[in-house]
Amino acid sequence: MVQEGIGAIAMGTLALKENALGFELHADHQLIAFYRTSEELPRSESPKPCFAPLYTPSGKLITEYRPADHAWHTGLYFGWVHVNDANLWGGPWYLPEKEKYEYVDHSHGVQRHDRFAVFAVDDGIVSVDEELSWLDPTDQPMASESRSFRVSNVEGGYRYLISTRIEPTGDKLTMGASRAARYSGLVLRMGPPFADAAHYCSEGRQGHENIMGQRARWVGARSACGGFVAMMDHPQNPRHPITWFTRKNLLGAGLLMEEDLELTRGEALELHYAFFVLDEDPGAEALEVLYTDFAG
Repeated sequence: MVQEGIGAIAMGTLALKENALGFELHADHQLIAFYRTSEELPRSESPKPCFAPLYTPSGKLITEYRPADHAWHTGLYFGWVHVNDANLWGGPWYLPEKEKYEYVDHSHGVQRHDRFAVFAVDDGIVSVDEELSWLDPTDQPMASESRSFRVSNVEGGYRYLISTRIEPTGDKLTMGASRAARYSGLVLRMGPPFADAAHYCSEGRQGHENIMGQRARWVGARSACGGFVAMMDHPQNPRHPITWFTRKNLLGAGLLMEEDLELTRGEALELHYAFFVLDEDPGAEALEVLYTDFAG
């Protein structure tokens, strides 16, 4: 059975339902994910769709949404710090000439949700395709984006396959990271249970300090009180294996850490990631098996 269109859908243990802000996912009637597309937020936070909250099968919270220190951190989201002259991340910019972060008036853009093109469950796999527009500070379009999510059960938790295709609407689109810490792209702000998460990666490094800025195919993070997440970079992605942005409560795919990326009219940037939410750390060997399945 495949059911398309907006509404409540259930197949197997996973259910997909539209709500006033976007959609939610349930497993056996338990909320596991809430995707926000249309919440009214200050322009200074560069409003963008996001997953918040996300839960493990046993109900452990893994995300933090709009924390007091960085209100523009919104769970699991795509944030792009420099897009032409717009801030699609939120908050202040680092200004190299002043060597500090400052808010820049009329610099914040929006990743606007336009519609869900696919909204379905088939054979236990949740499928959502979303169309978005990137707007500059004057609400003029800079890019169009087609984003897709495929969510399924795996042993011990859930796998989220996240893909996106970004195309400029003008002659050129220049994407860059923060000019200081170099963050930008798909990132997870981890919640209080992960306040000091234990990170390790495919290349054998341990600790967020040793993974920051280094290349790896995947990075996992373990909570001290249970719960585990992993993010994986597909071999077809540009700059694979990418560098990673990791702090004790952050996990991000640092596509733009080393240099900016430029697209011209007619070109497209395609990115594919796997994101796992598990109750327990499966270990590096099991993660390699999951990665091989994803990469194949």
